Amino acid sequence: GSELTAAAIERLPRLLETFAQSREHWLKVAGGAKAELLGTAVRERRWGPWEVILECGAFVGYSAVRCAAQMVRYGKGLATARVMTIEVDPVHACIARHFVDLAGTSSIVEVSIGQVRDVLPRVVENFGRLSLGLVFMDYKGSIFHTDLKLLEDLGALGVGGMEIADNVALPGAPLLLWHLAFSSSWSLTAYAMMEFLEPNTEDWMALGRYLGPSGDAVPLAPPSWHRLSWHTDHMRRRASGLRPTEGDMFEADRVAYSRHVRRHFLAAGI
Repeated sequence: GSELTAAAIERLPRLLETFAQSREHWLKVAGGAKAELLGTAVRERRWGPWEVILECGAFVGYSAVRCAAQMVRYGKGLATARVMTIEVDPVHACIARHFVDLAGTSSIVEVSIGQVRDVLPRVVENFGRLSLGLVFMDYKGSIFHTDLKLLEDLGALGVGGMEIADNVALPGAPLLLWHLAFSSSWSLTAYAMMEFLEPNTEDWMALGRYLGPSGDAVPLAPPSWHRLSWHTDHMRRRASGLRPTEGDMFEADRVAYSRHVRRHFLAAGI
């Protein structure tokens, strides 16, 4: 039955979590409380048979496989479960495709390679307008808002569709949060939680529910938020080892930077 199939699919993501915990290595996946939030969003939605999940930022395919299992369990079953995931790094995409195959979800999950903004029109070409029931963003947070606006303009989102963004406070996606908070097309709920395998580091996830096109202009984010967005990219590069003269980022650095980003959010009443 579909329940057993979903349980079988979930074995591989759990093995990946166990591996990371046993090796005590930080793993850049939305595990722990973040996976629970994503799973709850899939479970609580009443899925139409035409609807799909879109993930932007596949990495190794962890969240795509988890979403596939949740769609099988809480959607309309194997026959209509569909997940499309986008990854810019071709090596990561190959690993993700292998992971998807090992989990037995090759008929459910499609891994596309490219920049998110270039691949998004294919969502409407492949699945039709109003086909997105959930969008999960987990890549470069400083461009979440422009890619989400593109999805709105393409008509890919149905009313009641959900947008979930990871790493909103660390390293940060301030312009996406501003868009969800102050656009009349969205209803925002922000969740604070500890980073996967980092019990002292607070991050936020943003969950937006699409209310439909409103035609109203979104108020412009203040210059300080644009500067913050630029600086989050700086911190991403440093965390990736692309700023060697500034040294590695340690847990204390990440905790402090998350606090710095959250101060902007709290000051705006979010």
